Amino acid sequence: MKRILFLIPLAILSGSILAGEEKWYEYDHLYFHAGTYVHYSSDKDHDGPNLFGALEAHKSNDWLYGLALFDNSFGQFSQYLYGGKSWYLPGDWRNFHFKLTAGVIHGYKEPWDDKIPFNSPSGWAPGVIPGFGYKKNGLGADIIFLGNSALLFTVGMDF
Repeated sequence: MKRILFLIPLAILSGSILAGEEKWYEYDHLYFHAGTYVHYSSDKDHDGPNLFGALEAHKSNDWLYGLALFDNSFGQFSQYLYGGKSWYLPGDWRNFHFKLTAGVIHGYKEPWDDKIPFNSPSGWAPGVIPGFGYKKNGLGADIIFLGNSALLFTVGMDF
């Protein structure tokens, strides 16, 4: 069962990369964003500060793929390899967007390997992460929802 749940984000990732007529490696622009996250509640095991950085390749059809590097809540170096899609609001609200990504997370190891669902003994788990943001003239800010644990606040820019 864990293997099937692990493959679902990979299927979404491959679908997002293959969507449209562009080749998977073609992209419209790169977006780098960085930030930190705030937990909903404090825990003596949380280790801070929690820094986050990600590089995303955005395609002209609003699909994207990226790699995030961060220290998880427990001070372990972690990675998130993902694909996803952004949906922009219409009219006067067109600078606001919703973003949904899915992929694989690595780095939650003992003794905190039970902190994310479906984590394997080697620290690999599927992930689905939603966010909401604003972007204008190549500069952006996002609020990313990290399950029932935290909010991630990022700022970024296109290049």
